[in-house]
Amino acid sequence: MKTLRVIARLNVGGPARHVVLVDGGLRARGHDTRLVHGSLAPFEASLEHLAGDCGIPVTRIRELGRRISPLSDLRAFVQLVRLVFREQPDVVHTHTAKAGTLGRLAAWLFNLVRPRGRRCIVVHTFHGHVLDGYFGRTTNLAVRLTERTLARITDQIVTISPSQRDDIVTRFRIAPAARTAVVPLGLDLEHLARLDSQAPNLRKLFGFTERAVVVGYIGRFVAIKDLPTLVRAFACVATQQPDAVLLLVGDGPARAEVESLVASLGLQGQVHLPGWIEDLAPLYATIDICALSSLNEGTPVALIEAMAAGKPVVATRVGGVADVVEHERTGVLVPPRNPAALADGIVRLATDFEGRLRMGYAGRASVVARFSPKRLVDDLEALYVSVLAQKRRLSRVE
Repeated sequence: MKTLRVIARLNVGGPARHVVLVDGGLRARGHDTRLVHGSLAPFEASLEHLAGDCGIPVTRIRELGRRISPLSDLRAFVQLVRLVFREQPDVVHTHTAKAGTLGRLAAWLFNLVRPRGRRCIVVHTFHGHVLDGYFGRTTNLAVRLTERTLARITDQIVTISPSQRDDIVTRFRIAPAARTAVVPLGLDLEHLARLDSQAPNLRKLFGFTERAVVVGYIGRFVAIKDLPTLVRAFACVATQQPDAVLLLVGDGPARAEVESLVASLGLQGQVHLPGWIEDLAPLYATIDICALSSLNEGTPVALIEAMAAGKPVVATRVGGVADVVEHERTGVLVPPRNPAALADGIVRLATDFEGRLRMGYAGRASVVARFSPKRLVDDLEALYVSVLAQKRRLSRVE
């Protein structure tokens, strides 16, 4: 099969790692792939090098990035149409909202002029929950209407968790169940699964004592992550656990707000914001508890990575979080926008060393097999073969 994969940008996060693993795995099995991506926003860290490291053919369309601009988007669309007609793929698979819109429309135009038996299949993956929580009421309605319309020209919608599939099929009625499948993320977790108590860490670099309980967040500083709730929760934790520290790893447009809140709460000595850290193994070896305060999530990669590293998690019960974290077995789930509940969960684990170990071991066993790269490539390869065969078989019958 020849696959054209389209994503808005290869920034630090789950979607970028996901598409590189998929294309690398498919190419290893003899399939022809090309990865199309746009440019990064100024505050974003890059994972563009991953595709080059894996030898994946890449086309960069600068205007395909995160920012919405009618003129730039039109230019990106024209370039995508030209690319699709030149490559003549069997599969056009889009990821993320803007790339999903432009890429699916380009594939639709391509199919309009192709013989029925030689049309490509159109696949789209929802990674995050853009249908709820990201925008205001009016914009949410417009996004849902757009996605329902695009679903009509999409052969298969892919969600990354069962709860997300329920949203797509039942809650927001984006696409019928027959054209919606769950394909969980795949991640390279082996290097994290090998971590133990003797693994190199960053405690000396940050000036943390060996007694310090390190609460860590790894991800983008954006509104949907609700980092102010995590900072306020940690202020409560610090009054009960003076040795606790909060490590906020990442960057984004909400950084200034977070820094201002940290200063206003007098937490400068206990909250550290080092920016992005690319080497994940020593980072996860440093933290004792992984915390997430999001208002919505698809499948939270940082929680999966932390669990693979044997770390317990305290997270808000939103989106696909409960599909990853089993409450009271691999972590603690709390309501969103509730600093007190989040603080209680963190304090509980901070004061229970044996409980942290128990949850960490259970979490590692839970995620390593479920989110393996091989399983991901197996699932998508089988999906492509099935949907492509069905589409071309039906066209012959017609």
